[in-house]
Amino acid sequence: MASTSGRSSGKQILVQIFLIFLGLVAIVPIYLLLLNATRTTEQINSGIAVFPGKDAFFMTTKTVTADWNFRDFIDTSGTVRYFDLNMGKTLKEEVNKKTGKTEKIVVKGFTESLQPRLVIFNDKDESIATYPLTNDTVIFVNDGQRINKGAMIARRVSLPNVFFNWGVLTGRGFQIWQGFGNSAFVSICTTILSVYFSAMTAYGLHVYRFRGRALLWSVILVIIMLPATLSIIGFVQFVSMIKLRDSYIPLIIPSIASAGTVLFLRQYMMSAISVELIDAARIEGANEYRIFNSISLPVMLPALAAQSIFIFVGSWNNFITPSVLLSSQSKYTLPLLVRDLAGNIYRAEVGAIYLGVAISLIPIILFYAFMSRFIISGITMGGLKE
Repeated sequence: MASTSGRSSGKQILVQIFLIFLGLVAIVPIYLLLLNATRTTEQINSGIAVFPGKDAFFMTTKTVTADWNFRDFIDTSGTVRYFDLNMGKTLKEEVNKKTGKTEKIVVKGFTESLQPRLVIFNDKDESIATYPLTNDTVIFVNDGQRINKGAMIARRVSLPNVFFNWGVLTGRGFQIWQGFGNSAFVSICTTILSVYFSAMTAYGLHVYRFRGRALLWSVILVIIMLPATLSIIGFVQFVSMIKLRDSYIPLIIPSIASAGTVLFLRQYMMSAISVELIDAARIEGANEYRIFNSISLPVMLPALAAQSIFIFVGSWNNFITPSVLLSSQSKYTLPLLVRDLAGNIYRAEVGAIYLGVAISLIPIILFYAFMSRFIISGITMGGLKE
């Protein structure tokens, strides 16, 4: 008995370790994604971080001093020159309310190819130091001014990384609300149609007895085994032939025929819905649509909620089909808009891309939280049945 209990406890420990491992595999990538959304591109390129830095959510100020430590340059002073710093475009003047002095502040648009910077030259007209400038940097020196090594030349005021990444998203034409609306419309329509008509198909296969029923079921099983990418070329050609390119219709209507959803719902019906219940409803005078909508669907609610989550997530994250069919940027779904961030011609702001991906996960989490309560309530109801 002791050896048997020891073996069972050992198995339980192994199972628990395996479950913890699976949980880490699922959670760690999401945590790193959210963490990188609070970091700048330079920080991400420097390596992996475990915890967010102080500058992730708080504003930081850093003084820039003139310094050069090259053996070839032994100069103790140099001349400052402005590059891509033009008053009224990338440079403005404002009065500091605390000191009352007029300050020169850098104004750099995220979509511009200009790189505002201060460059220090020696007497031989050689560049000995370069200082790139970011938004809201206050410049303390003038163009052509002679300064000594160690002099204070600017003060960088950096926004929290989250706000900086958000500024990159909105400044580069990232239409986040438009993307949310497009993705929500496609995903909700796809989920409703797929779940309802798949449930209707599964109901017909479970309740009715007709010739060819076994053959139809076999066809559905074969379709499940075929990879979806196998038919993408033919599907695009067909959509082009009926002139439905750049439309949401090819993204929504095909979801009616979801073989995997039909399989899952039919297997659930076999254990949850008895034919006797259907016959009793017919005796009471209910027609077939009334039986399906008022009796069968409420019983299937946990299965419908589970499939709704899978379908919604798949449609929300769908990238290949929309990228092939949609050409108007006003119709782009959120994954396509995030893709465009990576293809910026000036610079790929990786932190902004991570933030865009993190934002795109919010509706998925909310939808799961909303639908999971139906799954839990259905399981509880089933446990209370006699």
